[in-house]
Amino acid sequence: MHKVFLSHMNETHLITHSSRMADVVNANPAVLSVLDRLGIRLGFHEATVEDICNRYGLSTHLFLDVCNIYCNKHYEPRSGQLSGQDISKIISYLQTSHKYYSTKSLPALHHKIHRLLAGGNESNAAIINKFYDDYLEEINRHFRFEEEVVFPGVKNLLAEHGSPSQTENFSTGTFEENHSNIEDKLSDLKNTILKYLPDDYPQSLRMEILKEIYAIAEDLDKHTRIEDKLLVPAITGLIGNGPAEEGLKETQPQEEAAEEEDEQNHGPLSEREKEIVAEVAKGLTNKEIADRLHLSIHTVTTHRKNISHKTGINSISGITVYAIINHLVDINDL
Repeated sequence: MHKVFLSHMNETHLITHSSRMADVVNANPAVLSVLDRLGIRLGFHEATVEDICNRYGLSTHLFLDVCNIYCNKHYEPRSGQLSGQDISKIISYLQTSHKYYSTKSLPALHHKIHRLLAGGNESNAAIINKFYDDYLEEINRHFRFEEEVVFPGVKNLLAEHGSPSQTENFSTGTFEENHSNIEDKLSDLKNTILKYLPDDYPQSLRMEILKEIYAIAEDLDKHTRIEDKLLVPAITGLIGNGPAEEGLKETQPQEEAAEEEDEQNHGPLSEREKEIVAEVAKGLTNKEIADRLHLSIHTVTTHRKNISHKTGINSISGITVYAIINHLVDINDL
C-alpha cells in the first residue's frame, strides 16, 4: 500500500481534497510550516484535507493552493476568483509568516553568525555582522510596508462600504514596486560563508548556519510565491486593472539569459574585475568607476555582470563583504 501511495503522489504531484492529511505531511514535510501558520494542530488520524479544512473553517481550494504552491515549484493556482474571506486568510497567513521570520528564524540565524565570527578576524566579523544587520533592516522594512500599507489597503478594498479616499491611491503597482527580491542578500550571505570565509572557522557551526540559510531561503521563496500567485491576483481582481502576472512574466527571458551567461562565466576574477570589485566596495557608481579606470560605462557594466556570475554575489553590500574577506580593499578605507 505504501508503494502504491508513493507512486500515486509521484504521478499527480498535487495534493487534493481527498488526500489524507497525515499522508500529505509524510510526503511533503514542508507542509508543516503551512499547518502551523494556519493554526492547524496535529493529530489527524485518517482525516482528509477536506475534513481538516471543514474542522477549522478554511476554504479547501485556498488551502490546496497554498500547499501546492509550497510543494510544487511549477504549480499555478486554478481556483479562480478568491472570496473576501479567502483573501483575509491569506493576509493572516502572511502576517504569521512575518512574525516567524522577524522573531524566530532570522534572529536565531543572527545569533549563530555572531558565534561563528567571534574570535576570528575582526574585519571579517565587523563587515559580515554589518551586512546581516542591514539585511535584517531591509527585510523588516519590507514586512512593515506590507503590514502598514498593502494589507490595510486590501482590507479597505474588501470593506463593504470602503471609503474611496482610502483606496483610490492603492494598486498592485504600489505593492510590486516595494516587493523586492528579498532573497538576494541571503544568497550573498550563503555564498560568502560557503565559498569565501577562510577554512579556520568552526566547521560544525558553519555547516549548521548554511543549512539554516538554505531552509530560510527556501521558505522565503514559497512566501513570495504565495504573495505573487495568490495575493497579487486577488488585489488585481478587486481593483480591476488586468492580470497582474503579465508584469511578473516579463522578467523570465532575462532570468533565462542570465542563466545562460552564468554557464560561460566561471573561474577566478581577472585583475581588472578585482579592481572593479574594490571600487564598488568603496561606493563608486559605474560612471565613476569608468572615469577612474578609463573605461566605457558599457565595459564596467559587463564586468559587473561577470563578477556577479563568477562570485555568486549580487548586491553592493555583498560585493563589499567579498572585497574585504579577499583583501581587495581594507575596511578602514571604506
